[in-house]
Amino acid sequence: MVALSAKSLLSHAQYLLLAFFFLVDLYLIPSPPFPIRLLVAPLIPLACYTPYVKRFFVPFLPILTWLLTFYACKFVPISIRPPYIFVSLLPTLERILYGANLSELLSRSPNAVLDVLAWLPYGVIHFCLPFVFSASLFWFAPPGTLPVFGRAFGYMNLAGVLTQMAFPTAPPWYELLHGNSPANYSMSGSPGGLARIDQLMGTHTYTSTFSASPVVFGAFPSLHSGCATIQAAFLVHVWPNALPFACTYVLWIWWSTMYLTHHYMIDLVGGSMYAFAAYFSARRWMPRTERGRRTRWEYLGVPRVTVAEVLRSLETACEWVMLERRLVKLAEEVDNDALVRMISKLGQARFDGRDVLGEDSDEELVDLSIVVIPPSDDGEDDIDDFDRSLDVREKL
Repeated sequence: MVALSAKSLLSHAQYLLLAFFFLVDLYLIPSPPFPIRLLVAPLIPLACYTPYVKRFFVPFLPILTWLLTFYACKFVPISIRPPYIFVSLLPTLERILYGANLSELLSRSPNAVLDVLAWLPYGVIHFCLPFVFSASLFWFAPPGTLPVFGRAFGYMNLAGVLTQMAFPTAPPWYELLHGNSPANYSMSGSPGGLARIDQLMGTHTYTSTFSASPVVFGAFPSLHSGCATIQAAFLVHVWPNALPFACTYVLWIWWSTMYLTHHYMIDLVGGSMYAFAAYFSARRWMPRTERGRRTRWEYLGVPRVTVAEVLRSLETACEWVMLERRLVKLAEEVDNDALVRMISKLGQARFDGRDVLGEDSDEELVDLSIVVIPPSDDGEDDIDDFDRSLDVREKL
């Protein structure tokens, strides 16, 4: 009971933390006027308790908090920011750890083909992929996977932005433009190598965007690397065969950030460390994947996907996730793989009402049930009362 209380306390504490950042962001952001912002604030808890909407909005809260915090960084008073901006620390560490400034080496001979190859992952795919990946997790991964990913993704980025504000570091483009000259917060950002993309396309998109960046001196950690790594980690968790593709994408992002002079190698490693910390912290909440189940609907026992079933699945998925977590807990406590597989089948059958055991499994079920299910008064195994027997043994 104490463990459950501590777990519940931790679960609620995260929302207090998010509420704190949200209120600070509302205070810092100057527009719209503060009274209007206060009127908008109650919409957040309202969305958290609205049926169907809350299933998407609650896991999205860490992402929303990160986005607001990132934008609010622009309005943090200089008087309370760290007084010193590290200009030469990262390139010095780069040369010590890797023997050279890798970003400088990769960006020495730019050309139009390499510019486009670097622009695609850094300036396009990076911003589009989270939406595509989230939709894929919702449709093809086990129920409950997308909320876990959303929270991990949001908290990782929030931690990264807070680190960038507390530990301001200059990116490679600063060294190219200003050398080792001291930096200050009045300086504008730079698009780095993306300026060549603007010239190639005849636009000022990246020049104007990066010049007005809320966090100019946020080289470490690289959230481009962090986002790519955490998406790769979840991708491989759900689809292990995608490991080569995931590694290729992460390396592509790494190369593009250094080629475009936005990050040092040490920034990329740091971003991946943040991503792995978020992933391994969230992995305990991930539902198990099962061979033969290719979509969300096969896990939920939905034979035909309709709009009504999609909406209904937002609620029924919660019941499925609760059952899954109990089975995972049982698997950790019982050292019997065959038993756990059989109980998993029982649980799935109880959930979706389908015969997942098969006609020839009765004898095997009786043998396995003896381990967990206590005999009834008449000496026969009370197999049907599955939930009661597990509660008696406190396995779930």
